[in-house]
Amino acid sequence: MNFRLLLSAAVLTVAISASAQDNILDMRTNFAIGDVVTVTGVVTSDDNLGSVRYLQDATAGIALYPGADWSAWSATPEIGDSLTVTGEITEYNGLLEVGPNLTVVTFEGAGSVPAPQVILASGMDESLEGELVQVNGVTFPLAGQEIVGNNTYDFTADGETGIIYVRTSNSLMGETLTGCAVDLVGIVSQFSFDGFGGYQLLPRGPQDLIPASGICYTSPVVQSNMTASSFTLSWSTDLASDGVVEYGLTEALGQSIAGGSNSVSHSVDLTGLEAGQIYYARAISTLSSGESAASSIRPYATVSGSSGDIHVYFNGAVDTSVATEEDALSLGTDMNDTVAAWITSAQHTLDVAAYNFNDQTLEDAFNTAAANGVEIRWIYEGQNANIGLGSLDGSIVTHPRTDGEGSGMHNKFIIGDAEYTDDAFVLTGSTNLTTGNLVQDLNNVIIFEDQSLARAYTLEFEEMWGAEGMIPDAANAKFGPDKTWNTPSSFLIGGTEVELYFSPSDGTTNAIREQIEAADSEFAFALLTLTRDDLGEAIATLGESFFVNPVGAIEQVNTTGSEYENLLSAGVQVHQHDISGDLHHKYAIVDFESPAFDPVVITGSHNWSSSAENVNDENTVIVHDARVANLYHQEFRAILISLGVVQSTEDFQGAIQCILYPNPVQDLLSVEWLTNGKPGVLALRDLSGRVVLQQRLQPGVSRVSLQGVASGVYVASIDGQGLPTRLVVE
Repeated sequence: MNFRLLLSAAVLTVAISASAQDNILDMRTNFAIGDVVTVTGVVTSDDNLGSVRYLQDATAGIALYPGADWSAWSATPEIGDSLTVTGEITEYNGLLEVGPNLTVVTFEGAGSVPAPQVILASGMDESLEGELVQVNGVTFPLAGQEIVGNNTYDFTADGETGIIYVRTSNSLMGETLTGCAVDLVGIVSQFSFDGFGGYQLLPRGPQDLIPASGICYTSPVVQSNMTASSFTLSWSTDLASDGVVEYGLTEALGQSIAGGSNSVSHSVDLTGLEAGQIYYARAISTLSSGESAASSIRPYATVSGSSGDIHVYFNGAVDTSVATEEDALSLGTDMNDTVAAWITSAQHTLDVAAYNFNDQTLEDAFNTAAANGVEIRWIYEGQNANIGLGSLDGSIVTHPRTDGEGSGMHNKFIIGDAEYTDDAFVLTGSTNLTTGNLVQDLNNVIIFEDQSLARAYTLEFEEMWGAEGMIPDAANAKFGPDKTWNTPSSFLIGGTEVELYFSPSDGTTNAIREQIEAADSEFAFALLTLTRDDLGEAIATLGESFFVNPVGAIEQVNTTGSEYENLLSAGVQVHQHDISGDLHHKYAIVDFESPAFDPVVITGSHNWSSSAENVNDENTVIVHDARVANLYHQEFRAILISLGVVQSTEDFQGAIQCILYPNPVQDLLSVEWLTNGKPGVLALRDLSGRVVLQQRLQPGVSRVSLQGVASGVYVASIDGQGLPTRLVVE
């Protein structure tokens, strides 16, 4: 019997004002936003999806939104409750709801929860919004990552793709995204600023991921030992199995090689490959019974024959006193000239993905390149002015993202000559192609001379372009949540390990969080905005460690959801950038003074926000290199100098850096006082400015007893100068 017939006729009524209607489908079809209706059905969700409850009858489903919570009513609805609700029809980012103005909520007793309707991933649409469904044979490309809240995760099934959304209230939080093939159950929902598309599945906890195979992957497939002609793929399974890798230059694969028999650990060396090329591969693990499981088909890059040079430029000041290998380049108002020079260096092709564009110097450069016969394709955010596009040569083909969701196409990258080993480059960083960003606001540009990376960026570009040629295909173009994780994430560029992530498909926030948590000695950040709770918590937790004292600067500290005050309360040395010229950076530096660990720079277009993670088109690079980390450290230190947080070594020959740990602290404070050999005096002041403790320090590490210091927040400094630190005493 069809599950829809399991509900009694008594729970299939819908009414508007005093007029009874037949069912929820009739309400969804025939009544408008603002109408008052009465709906009856069975509750199919619980607190895993927040305060929203989904109600379903034999014809359709609908979301119920009570406002903040259900405290105004006799009980909180649970799965299986039969419920009658009267309220106003509303819409929230495409999702049809009843509420928040609920006037009647009546519990009718226990009902029968409908069996989920089995659909394909492509079946999620308006006709199923609010209903319980099941997609069979699902795998997750990001398997192995920790699930964090308010995040989307791609899945694939039968060659189709979809996304799940996990709230912070979901019991999936903190779980590892499974490597098993699963039958995925959830409720079809929608989140779309313009009301079109944006359909997603809402699982209601781990029980909605039902194992569909007798064998599971207990690790993602990991690439290592990269050379110009080979690399290794490794993975593990929960049961002993025979391993095979299928691979090729397209997703059709076509070649295979064995990787261990009757084992839970598998490793396959792929040899005889082409340099600077992208290969597709998947792992297949087969039990002795014949049952098998396959990983998702993923792209992997070989090392290219390009120079591998990495160039870094800033338009703000730098402090070269902390330079190790080379002085950072501060281009000031000449940033656009340098970017223009790279543009005109292209000999064959340029692909541009730019959020906004209005700089005359760059207009001239692109027109010069076009006049030289360079083929130029351009993707832009359709909601912006982009007034420079009107001045471009007629041969330059442009293509917009126009759905109006979030900041939309927020990328900032240029790909040059991707198919030419000696000429290929990628230019990215935080700057838009506008005069304000290039000249006035603090931004960084990083350029990689590498064909493998250029080809990977081209894959992302053409996913948004919808085609491989010069003419875009709007019908096939994918932006935002519609994109898939279709690019390699690991590269070896001139001997430097580089990771690449595109949002919202590639798990960028998780990659950033992993780098924060991996810091061993130093962590610094310069951000336009920080509103992701999980990243703020990761920084705060890092500050509680014995060895790392995070320090950062944020431009937008008063935006909704800003982590600025939370970081201050946690004792993190975070500073508001409140001087002329926006701090437009989106970078962090890890272990920049500790080459023995793993110095890292995170940079790109991705603001540390949920819009960047889940909605916008963004790109992020993670560069594991001591030289690059030191270049960014030079610029970061100049930011602190401009804020008066530290002193220039030209003006003050005392503190180069003062590190206090742990923070928060209870009884004993460690102070690492790095100087030119001179002692200093530590002063601890309460928030009124009163000195509560003073102690003379020698260069190096000192231990300071806080006996007699009351619990609270204090400001620590050395000789009234150096690096003032908010210190939390517990």
